[in-house]
Amino acid sequence: MGDKGTGGSRGKGLRRLLEDWITVPGERADPSFFRAGLVMALGTLCLTLLHFVVLSGEYQGLVADALADRCASDPEGVSGAVACALAPLGRQVAWTLGCWALYVIVPALAIRFVLRRPLVDFGLSPRGFLRHLPVYLVLAIPVLGLVWWVSHSPAFLATYPFYRNPEGWLDLALWEGLYLSQFFALEFFFRGFWVHGTKDRMGILSVFAMLAPYVMIHFTKPFREALGALVAGLVLGVLSLRTRSIWGGFFIHGLVAVSMDLAALWQRGWFFGAGT
Repeated sequence: MGDKGTGGSRGKGLRRLLEDWITVPGERADPSFFRAGLVMALGTLCLTLLHFVVLSGEYQGLVADALADRCASDPEGVSGAVACALAPLGRQVAWTLGCWALYVIVPALAIRFVLRRPLVDFGLSPRGFLRHLPVYLVLAIPVLGLVWWVSHSPAFLATYPFYRNPEGWLDLALWEGLYLSQFFALEFFFRGFWVHGTKDRMGILSVFAMLAPYVMIHFTKPFREALGALVAGLVLGVLSLRTRSIWGGFFIHGLVAVSMDLAALWQRGWFFGAGT
């Protein structure tokens, strides 16, 4: 009991020290100031690791090789069968796992053990989404039409789908499942952790604090998509702030992403050949 109490006191002391350090001289320590500072600093670190580690060929190659080795060593076992199914998607699996680690697990640990707040306070409650579901459905209609129009452009087809040549319907379904799970991680990080972690200090400006890094992760995409990310990030950020839920953003983001993949595959004739 004594050791546990000492550890808890040390944890509180460290947090108090950090709060005092980031507080403007002459002002009283404000928990919202500490929370916003932690979110933006940790968020920046996670994005740096995502760019230089998760998106690196070395890391993705290691995961892909591990899946291939497991498939070869035990193709009849359960884990081997799973590895064999995922082996063609090795680099995509690595990308998804990295996104979950840095977009979900690291922020969730910070929320639970540093900020000591429940995760539902960071947009995970579905109630706001269910109440506003008709709004999200209305928003999705013109967006899907825009996706179909853009899918005819050479720049779009040069970028999408990310998984260029699915080997069949199962392969496509596995990829889209990974892709959708990555969008949940993305929404939790930007519209959950970032927006709801800074709103008490910044109010509506929390959306704009999230918007800049969100748009910057699209700098490797086509120009029109990066501009679209600016608008989408702003709208989804405001909706998350107003509804206190990220599920609407996940619904729209996931719907658009999957529709972009399917539209690109349709334009390339996949459904009339390899997909049959």
